[in-house]
Amino acid sequence: NIFREIETGMGPDMDQLGENSAAAVIASGKGNMTAAPVIVNLTPDGSFHRYFLHAEKDSTLRVAFLSNSEKEETRPFALQVKIYAEEGSHVELTMPQMLGTEVLDLTDIGGLLEKGASVELVKMELGAEKVYTGALMTLKGDGSSFTAHIGYQGFTGQHLDMNYVARHLGRKTESLMESNGVLNGNAFKLFRGSIDFVKGCAGSVGNEKEDVLLLGDDVVNQTIPLILCAEEDVEGNHGATIGKLDDDMVFYLESRGMELPKIYKMMAKARIDAVLRLVPDEKTKADVASYLESEATNGRI
Repeated sequence: NIFREIETGMGPDMDQLGENSAAAVIASGKGNMTAAPVIVNLTPDGSFHRYFLHAEKDSTLRVAFLSNSEKEETRPFALQVKIYAEEGSHVELTMPQMLGTEVLDLTDIGGLLEKGASVELVKMELGAEKVYTGALMTLKGDGSSFTAHIGYQGFTGQHLDMNYVARHLGRKTESLMESNGVLNGNAFKLFRGSIDFVKGCAGSVGNEKEDVLLLGDDVVNQTIPLILCAEEDVEGNHGATIGKLDDDMVFYLESRGMELPKIYKMMAKARIDAVLRLVPDEKTKADVASYLESEATNGRI
């Protein structure tokens, strides 16, 4: 079983945690171009959710996992998604996390990409008290590529721990991991982004960048970029922009009658909207927008 060989961002511990759980398989037939995404709605129901995505040769597979729960939910949530992308296939994976604010979230992603295959991931961390998530994509085939767009909004009391890895094995492979987030109150966030150039991946390019807006004096932000290089003919870039709202901008908006809490909400919304616009499915995009509107109305963001 090829899926047993696929490594994930949270490591073998998650495999052990879910080893007795059955996996649901979502597949696209050879050469098929899926127009509408497969939408999977998930809740913390006490089970380990496990999915294997199989994109056959020259096919397109679109899947959206929507993780949601009631506000008073306290049960933990566990999800593992493994992707096998055959030659020339394309996978679009959308994963908005909208769990209750007392939920422990464990979400694990891994992928193996053959020649010319591509995976595009949009991951949004919008709820849950404690979030532990990771994604590892192994770019095995020549010309394969991985793109990850990550958005998060850290609220008071939230703990975010994210680990993303692009492992370049094939020649002329490409990766881009970009995250855009806001931290408020006393939120804690740790983001590890690793680009691993393995010997033999000549001509490969990896890029990683993060933009973090700090809206609270007690927030803790840790950004750990890492480039591992065992091959000479590669290009790796990483960068991070971390800061607070510009004082001149705040003064300008306040002089126009906007109060500071409203300014914070507006800027936080702008960051999340930038990632939300990348969601390819209109229904999923509308569901996330409705959730964000509800949270704003309730005063949490």
